Amino acid sequence: MPARPMRSKPKLKLTHPKKVTPKKVLGRKVVKKVAEKTTSILDKIKPVTELKTNLVMMVYGRSGTGKTHFGSTFPKPILFIDTNERGTETIALEEDIDVVRVTEWAEMDELYWALLDKTLPTEYASIVIDQVSNLQDIGMAEVLRKGRKGRDETFTQRNWGQLSGMLKQWISDFRDLSDDYNLLLIAHERVNEGGDDEDEAIEPSIGARVMPSVSAFLDGAVDSIGSTFIKERWETEDKEEVRHVDYCMRIGPHAFYSTKIRRPVSAGPIPELIVNPTFKKIKDLVTGKQKPKRKKIRRS
Repeated sequence: MPARPMRSKPKLKLTHPKKVTPKKVLGRKVVKKVAEKTTSILDKIKPVTELKTNLVMMVYGRSGTGKTHFGSTFPKPILFIDTNERGTETIALEEDIDVVRVTEWAEMDELYWALLDKTLPTEYASIVIDQVSNLQDIGMAEVLRKGRKGRDETFTQRNWGQLSGMLKQWISDFRDLSDDYNLLLIAHERVNEGGDDEDEAIEPSIGARVMPSVSAFLDGAVDSIGSTFIKERWETEDKEEVRHVDYCMRIGPHAFYSTKIRRPVSAGPIPELIVNPTFKKIKDLVTGKQKPKRKKIRRS
């Protein structure tokens, strides 16, 4: 993986040299800065209870299962980064949400630096990226462009390695913005059917639609993972069976679906799912403010 670009760090005094030479790293122009260290690493030690806890989450699911609407429940103002998904109709009436459509890798870089340096006209509380799956396609186009290949040419093993490095770098960069923003990454659903090797059976798994090496990295980079789906139920109303639809999110441990919630052990077990998920419901679970109701088990 290429070296990550240097960023301005807290408690560092930055001094720009008279002559600055831009250096390209993964297609981005990086300006090297000379940093004068003013504090010791020992000064950064603090109680864990004082750490800022913005939410860093990834949700995935089939189209129409409520992923974008869930993103609109994050603290406002929100910046929706639309990677050519064009699925913001469900939040068209929401206030304090700005949308920017990204179609090229360089535009994603430009947004990252603007968010890092806080040069955007609005001070956003949350960033929603819709979708990560489409961003992989944009990255593929960037790798082909740099290799001077056409879109119809074969994507080599080396190209896949380059793309994996670019996406992992991008995930790390945006994850590190969580000191200042809540972050939600939205992805399409991918089903891995597993293998048929008798010596080494591989169980099927369901997660984000990105290349496997990036999927594993993405799962580890976020604090929470949810899988959205629609649950159908029937209720008797006026002596008639009426169909109801619930928008749900799996968050509890599952044998096949990729899910997780990082929260204090003392908060108890994680519920299997949330009906009509919102930022507040997830945040309360993460902080341990909301404890799942215990189900009563009848003994025969």
